[in-house]
Amino acid sequence: MPQPFIADAIVRAAGRLPGYPHLDVLDLSCGRGELLSRLAKEGCRVRGSHYRPDDYKLKANEPLYTAGFTIDAGIDLTQPLPYETASRDVVLLSEVVEHLPNWMPVVREAARVLRTGGHLILSTPNIHRLHSRLQFFFTGTHKLIRRRAGWDLQADDLYAYHINPVDFPLLHTVLYQEGLLVRALNFTRFKLQHAWMLALYPLLATFTWLELRKAIDSDIQRAGARDLRRWMLRPAALASEQLLVVARKW
Repeated sequence: MPQPFIADAIVRAAGRLPGYPHLDVLDLSCGRGELLSRLAKEGCRVRGSHYRPDDYKLKANEPLYTAGFTIDAGIDLTQPLPYETASRDVVLLSEVVEHLPNWMPVVREAARVLRTGGHLILSTPNIHRLHSRLQFFFTGTHKLIRRRAGWDLQADDLYAYHINPVDFPLLHTVLYQEGLLVRALNFTRFKLQHAWMLALYPLLATFTWLELRKAIDSDIQRAGARDLRRWMLRPAALASEQLLVVARKW
């Protein structure tokens, strides 16, 4: 289950989608089903999955929120999903992809499961926010929420940690390859003590523009670079704790 401020932002993002609340929603690695419970109460038709019975998200003595919907157990997000093609209006990947050794397969599978005009809502820690960039500059480590994976962990338990922070430019490309276009980057939470960093915006905009001009030798690369620059310089990309991406299948 994502933290409450992330869950609130995801529910708000879902509420802005066309056709809401009459939508078929699939939440991959849904934890105890709290997000699905909230969306079901609004009128969405929902289903979820989780990985294994001792999943770190499934805390002892806390029941699943399964009233009126199904949570499928044993769904490995690195493998093909057992859901029909073009069967959902919305797929949620909330604080999931950074736990996977390779997040590309589940993004591809989410695109397959979505109907044309459907939406992927994906949230993940935002390593591109200015606070994280500054920390990486000084320490060589990204700003993460959970503690780092250490030598005391077994290989089977690595998935419980942020082992694969997501590079947004790569995600932007993979989404396009799978027929998904980014339509929104939303805020989850912004910490006021980091507001001073926004004074760097003119410098960031200049260097981002120069970087994304490199090695452009085709119209499709030029269009992709323009679209990527547009999102990379959005306030949510620079200041939100999470990347909260809403992408539409075309």
